[in-house]
Amino acid sequence: MSSKTFKLSTLAALVLAATHANAALYRVVEVTQPSGTEAYGSAIEEGTTSCFTTDCSDGSGYTLAGDTLEGTMGFSYKQEVPFGFDNFFTILDQDDLETYCSNELGYNTCESWASYQWNGIDDAGGLKREREAWSLVSYTSNATAFTNASGSSISVDSPDPTEDPQGTTSSPESASKNVVINALGGTTPIGNTSSGYFDLSGNYALTYRNRGFYGSTLLLPEQGDENIVEKMGRTMAFDSFTYGGSTYVVGSAAVAPFDASDSSKDYLGDVSSCSTYDYPATYAECQNFAFAQKAYVWNVTNTSSTNGVTTATGIAATDWNSGSSANVEEESAEAGIRGVVIPASGTYSGKPVMVGFNTAVYDSNLMMQAAVYYPNDTFDASGVVADAWDSTFISGAELRQSSNYVYSNSVAKDINDNLLVIGEAKRETSENGAFNNRLFIADASDGAPSASYLSGGIFFSGAGGEANAINNYNEIVGQIDAETHRENNGKKRRRRGFIYPYNGTNSDSTRMALFSNQAWWLDDLTNGGTYSDNNNQYRIFNAADINDAGVIAASAFKCDGGYSSTAHFATCDGDEQIVAVKLIPLSSEQSIVERAESDSSSSERSGAGLGWLSIMLLGLMGIRRKFA
Repeated sequence: MSSKTFKLSTLAALVLAATHANAALYRVVEVTQPSGTEAYGSAIEEGTTSCFTTDCSDGSGYTLAGDTLEGTMGFSYKQEVPFGFDNFFTILDQDDLETYCSNELGYNTCESWASYQWNGIDDAGGLKREREAWSLVSYTSNATAFTNASGSSISVDSPDPTEDPQGTTSSPESASKNVVINALGGTTPIGNTSSGYFDLSGNYALTYRNRGFYGSTLLLPEQGDENIVEKMGRTMAFDSFTYGGSTYVVGSAAVAPFDASDSSKDYLGDVSSCSTYDYPATYAECQNFAFAQKAYVWNVTNTSSTNGVTTATGIAATDWNSGSSANVEEESAEAGIRGVVIPASGTYSGKPVMVGFNTAVYDSNLMMQAAVYYPNDTFDASGVVADAWDSTFISGAELRQSSNYVYSNSVAKDINDNLLVIGEAKRETSENGAFNNRLFIADASDGAPSASYLSGGIFFSGAGGEANAINNYNEIVGQIDAETHRENNGKKRRRRGFIYPYNGTNSDSTRMALFSNQAWWLDDLTNGGTYSDNNNQYRIFNAADINDAGVIAASAFKCDGGYSSTAHFATCDGDEQIVAVKLIPLSSEQSIVERAESDSSSSERSGAGLGWLSIMLLGLMGIRRKFA
């Protein structure tokens, strides 16, 4: 949906009909995926030949990776701390979830929101099943991962015996891992897995909640003096790069325990003794143990194998900006990398520049905020070694500005060859009725990145969303609020996937012109033309990744057989489901015909979807993936 205001008059309707046969920029292709309640597109294989000029057919030349969910996660499997916010690690149960929602989201539906996150939906998922698996003696996988190249699941078999929390005497429980995909390195999946559960003679034990992986290689936390870090420490993997003939994966890794002396972290017992146990995962109170984490880099060309399990050890990219203390007054220092690029020219030519977040300190408050990791003189001398980067915070995305706390957290999500960075900053106070995630772009080429927040059109004041990926044509994809009502003391807004052809260094004017040089909801770009009837089965609510060919990995609501009309908010007479899709650019049909607002729309509309009707199912589904 564009930023224009218009009325769908009789003349406009005639124009719509006349152009309908020569319209749409994208074909929607649903991918093969394993069974699951919901399936999400997470990453797309790289490609350089533009599908806007070369016929890419159904996009089968580009592998899509994704994950499925059976129910809510409670805490995302893709964030180092709960909601990117709680580095105290004191959000423990349903009451804490409701308090978080009231303070940080402001919905008047926080009681039901917290219930869904805690209890799951239709007896599936939910944080309670995970946190109390020890005594419930029951847990089955909530998240599985897949690539459409195989149409099969990844790493969801039984836990490996080498992950047994007490050596080799426990019984691994089949189908008890959670696995998610964050990226593709070529066609190699990059993501996070849990250890899965083991039966310890009547109790279910989880060795670790998150362990990054690259294909079949597991990425280890810091290997040092802390037994609990080595055994239970969490890692996450988000991207990769090749340098000097080796492949490296970037993400985050546990390097120290959280402050276990803080009794507000206790769950199922006192956590203060967990670091003293030889096998901490065999104790109930240690099941939900957490850690201070650093931005990490693993060499996955240099691996080890033990009992058939391939692992890689890593190095810290740099220290926390807050100093060397892992914990300050019950808070843990945290850092992580989300994206990396090796630019071909400029100051950092031929060296990896990375983005993510790091921790700053002010008055004993540890603040997690968006950062760029630049190679330093150590990298110049020795290549990829520990502490070979320095992190620089992105100006304007800092949490504390002019003596005020403006944001509660911020993160840089991706970077392209032009050193343009995209990210999000979560508002501490309400803006236009919402505690929104503001989307920003920053130029990191000069070593002093500064956030420019997306505004105008679909990025209306107070709009919240996710900036997920940017390709080398500076085309940004993500999701954005599609409603303007107040969330603060109201209900959560629904969202839609978007694309924004940003005008910056090395942007392509011809490709930008296809989009009329502005941002769009992706649903407007799938309307009309040869594939209109098929496309009308889908409404795109998130775009997770985009390659240089223009192919997008996305997630959509699907109404089998088609919605009642081509309108944005048309009704579905049958069952709806969430599916993973590719959006394939079309080389011939390149006219944009905006969708009407609803089945009977003849009203004026502008901004981002004023006047949309309320559909309970869509609202419920929207809750389930907000923090993924």
